[in-house]
Amino acid sequence: MAAERAAACGFGHLVIPLRNHEMIEPAAIAQICETNGIRPVTTSPLQADNDISSTNSEIRERGVKRHLAALVMARDMGANRMGGIVYSAFGKASRAPTEDNFKAAAEGLYRVADEAQKHGMVLTLEVVNRYESNLVNTAADAVRLIKMIGLDNVKVHFDTFHMNIEEDSMLGALETALPYLGYFEIDQNHRGLLSRGTIDFSPLLRRLKAADYDQLVGVEAFSSAISHPEIAAGVAGWRPLFSHGDEVAEEARSVFEASGF
Repeated sequence: MAAERAAACGFGHLVIPLRNHEMIEPAAIAQICETNGIRPVTTSPLQADNDISSTNSEIRERGVKRHLAALVMARDMGANRMGGIVYSAFGKASRAPTEDNFKAAAEGLYRVADEAQKHGMVLTLEVVNRYESNLVNTAADAVRLIKMIGLDNVKVHFDTFHMNIEEDSMLGALETALPYLGYFEIDQNHRGLLSRGTIDFSPLLRRLKAADYDQLVGVEAFSSAISHPEIAAGVAGWRPLFSHGDEVAEEARSVFEASGF
């Protein structure tokens, strides 16, 4: 069981994607997490037919309603945050975003974040690469959208895999995001074992420590050997980069401990 293994490896949170709402059982998840001393972290993905950044009002409204429903489930399972690519549809876009797309996303997410605030919850915007969204690809994009939303419970979710693709300087991007940062995630350039890639996490984690960053820090990795086929397809994780999640967890603990976390 994922919650049991996460706790055994010394982690305090577990990501639970809210993809198929009909299959989510918040009370059961809450019980499992409480039993294992784990707090859920939720994501709320969108598709083309409920893209909250769409200039089509009906599509945008479906996105808002989906997020609001996801918030209730997240609250009921004990989560205090919801994030991921909450600002647009997941997937490679065929064009650059327009100012109207940013405005649509900001207006919709204001409603979602306002409701989240009533539940004491934070909304985190994950900065992702150009093949997963066309809206928020850099720290500057995320900060821009957060300022447009205008609520202080909206934060940046940074993932080193995406930073490595899109940012001119990972440390420079971190400086831009720091005042708004609510979730920092280490993830290698190939999304496999942390010890076998090109990204050096140490300078980034040392900067977080120097800034007295006290928000969530996590780890992410994918392997076709153990990932669900739908998940592997979504992130194009075709290679068997590791055979058990505990391998990633152990390496993550070593990385965090070496940096003082």
